[in-house]
Amino acid sequence: MHTLNGSAAVNGVRVLLVERLGLIRQGIRSVLTSAQDLEIVGEADNTDDAVRLSVELKPDVVLVAEDIDNGDGPHVVGAIKQRIAQVEIIIMTDRVDEAKAVMAIEAGARGYILKDIPGANLAGALRSVCNGQGFLHPEITRKVMDRLGRLVKEQRRHRSETGGLTERELEIVIEIAKGRTDQEIATRFVVTEGTVKTHVRHILRKLRVRNRAQAVADVLRKGFIK
Repeated sequence: MHTLNGSAAVNGVRVLLVERLGLIRQGIRSVLTSAQDLEIVGEADNTDDAVRLSVELKPDVVLVAEDIDNGDGPHVVGAIKQRIAQVEIIIMTDRVDEAKAVMAIEAGARGYILKDIPGANLAGALRSVCNGQGFLHPEITRKVMDRLGRLVKEQRRHRSETGGLTERELEIVIEIAKGRTDQEIATRFVVTEGTVKTHVRHILRKLRVRNRAQAVADVLRKGFIK
């Protein structure tokens, strides 16, 4: 659709908003305007404009409605990531859909949230993904943890199902699903941050995925999508 004028927030988060309904875009813009470190640099109401503006504006985060172009949100994620891999993407949805959540995360999205998320939490989600953390809706996180909890207990019997992950690696995936930082995970398990990074590298290698969000998606897909 268009880019927006205005001075950029100093060292702030530049956001591209992709939503088909103007009233919702206006509401999100109003919420984020109050945050000094967040700026909506452009808006789109369809897939083609979303991809084009992502390339032109190079935002830090693209906030994409899952129902864009009749539920094409996951496709938008993949199309944008193919052209500008470093951008972070958060999917917004009216209701949690496990299959679509997995598809979006596998395509490269780092966040999955409901549209009725409180403004402060939305701002926090945008900041989190820019700091390398995932931000999943609690229902998705809870299901990930429930599934992984069962796998941890039966790790020896279900080695192939967990992709060869050790019990500790499964526990770390649970913490990643919660949005924990490396430092927070290190504190949780009383190890060094370097040890956590090593575990994460092993997890990504074993699951054959590129990043942490995809590791969570891989577990979700194998656990819930039959």
